[in-house]
Amino acid sequence: MINFLPQIYENELLYSVIARYQRMTGIVSKRALVEDLFGRIIKYYSSLFPQYIQSFVDNLPLGSKITVKELIQNHTMYSFYTAFLSEKKANTVYQHMAYGNKGAKINPKQLIGLGGSKVRLPEYLRYCPVCFKEDLDQLGESYWRTNHQIVGAFYCIKHGVVLKDSKVLKTDNKTEFLCADEEVCNALIESDPYSKHIKELNLQYIYHAEKLINNTFPKKDLHYINSFYIDRLREKGLASKNGSLYILEIQEQFLEHFPEQYLKMMQSTIDPEKPSNWLRLFVRNNGKNRSPLRHLLFMQFLGVEVDELFLSDDIKGKVHVFNEHSPSFDIESRRLEWLQLIKENPDANRSQLKEKGKGLHTWIYRHDGEWYEKVTPRMQKRKKSETIDWKQRDKECLKMARNAVNAILNRNGKPIRVCPSNIRRVLGVGSWFNNEKLIYTNRYMQDTKEDIDSFSIRKIKWAIEEMIANGEELAPYKVQLYAGFGGGNKEVRKLIIKVFEDF
Repeated sequence: MINFLPQIYENELLYSVIARYQRMTGIVSKRALVEDLFGRIIKYYSSLFPQYIQSFVDNLPLGSKITVKELIQNHTMYSFYTAFLSEKKANTVYQHMAYGNKGAKINPKQLIGLGGSKVRLPEYLRYCPVCFKEDLDQLGESYWRTNHQIVGAFYCIKHGVVLKDSKVLKTDNKTEFLCADEEVCNALIESDPYSKHIKELNLQYIYHAEKLINNTFPKKDLHYINSFYIDRLREKGLASKNGSLYILEIQEQFLEHFPEQYLKMMQSTIDPEKPSNWLRLFVRNNGKNRSPLRHLLFMQFLGVEVDELFLSDDIKGKVHVFNEHSPSFDIESRRLEWLQLIKENPDANRSQLKEKGKGLHTWIYRHDGEWYEKVTPRMQKRKKSETIDWKQRDKECLKMARNAVNAILNRNGKPIRVCPSNIRRVLGVGSWFNNEKLIYTNRYMQDTKEDIDSFSIRKIKWAIEEMIANGEELAPYKVQLYAGFGGGNKEVRKLIIKVFEDF
């Protein structure tokens, strides 16, 4: 049992409390520190999702009023990452954090779904330089805050300044407990690299994210959450009365609401042409958990508060409408009309007959389906396929591919990479363009394919020229963001500096 514990600050990570305890006691060995605090040797892998917290509480000084529930809910990232999980799943995560995994080869991060998520945690603990200075002035020390570790948070909501990466890894198999001090929190304060619009969007996101951290909302299962979203989409005219979603309209309005640069920053870019992009999957009831970041983005798009989702029970979701139809026409006369339509269009297939006989087709199919199946032709007779001259086709396709490459290299706006898939996209052709019989076309597409560095350099040069034309200040970090690489790619930063030297 330990004799004392440092005062736990509001919104402080448990990891930070342990780091300050180590500094106060002067314990050098991590093994000795862990045994001192937990009463036994445990593995402490993550600063955000610690385990064996019950052992920690049991080892606190006599008379301590600190509880396991208080530490997990207020001093880890549990509340944020389990907000959209069911009661059962959230409780499983809680038990693992309180008592450990009991031999199971699984940890809270995997239970939450971070292992396979496309939305990755930032690599390092983050801090606000203004909070850091205020702490030193008022407390004589600083500490790691939970709200600064929210994935997708780029600002301190209190001071409106950009958060900085420290030198402390969030997760490490050899975790060291490092305090938030001048040695690890010494990044230079730079001007805000983001636009006013992006800042407003992100501050609104953080406002809702902090609500998840600071409040204990009742748990809702995925069916309830999906139904809530359907109701809000219906109110916006993006779903039918029965709850069928207008996917294309949702996607179009979502992309109008959030700038492309911001979606990239939030690890949530969308390819409108891809039928399995994350937004299309998100609005479908596929039974899979979603990142809280994307839940908050979607609610921001819908214009609803976090409280509305968790504190409301009045939902409809999908509504199944059953209508009994009775024939209002004489069956024989309708049959004659349908047979006459088939006779007048002997080469038409079912889809074509449906188009020509709108209304009539629906009535026959609904009320006289068995007869319809007997008399209605299924498809046109296939015409004999023509022999393709592949040499001539190859010449034509090669010319098309060259024109597409020229179009890609000379297009206005943000560059796109020269590669076979983009060549096909520009031409509006399908996978047949990769046919192995198009020998010279395929060889040309492979020869002209840009490697990643060449494409990156072309994007960097474009960004520099655009920024100069717009009168914007040139700095490697700003160019990196303008070109759409995000702020953490060190290899791209090296390329930008090299381009600066040659520009």
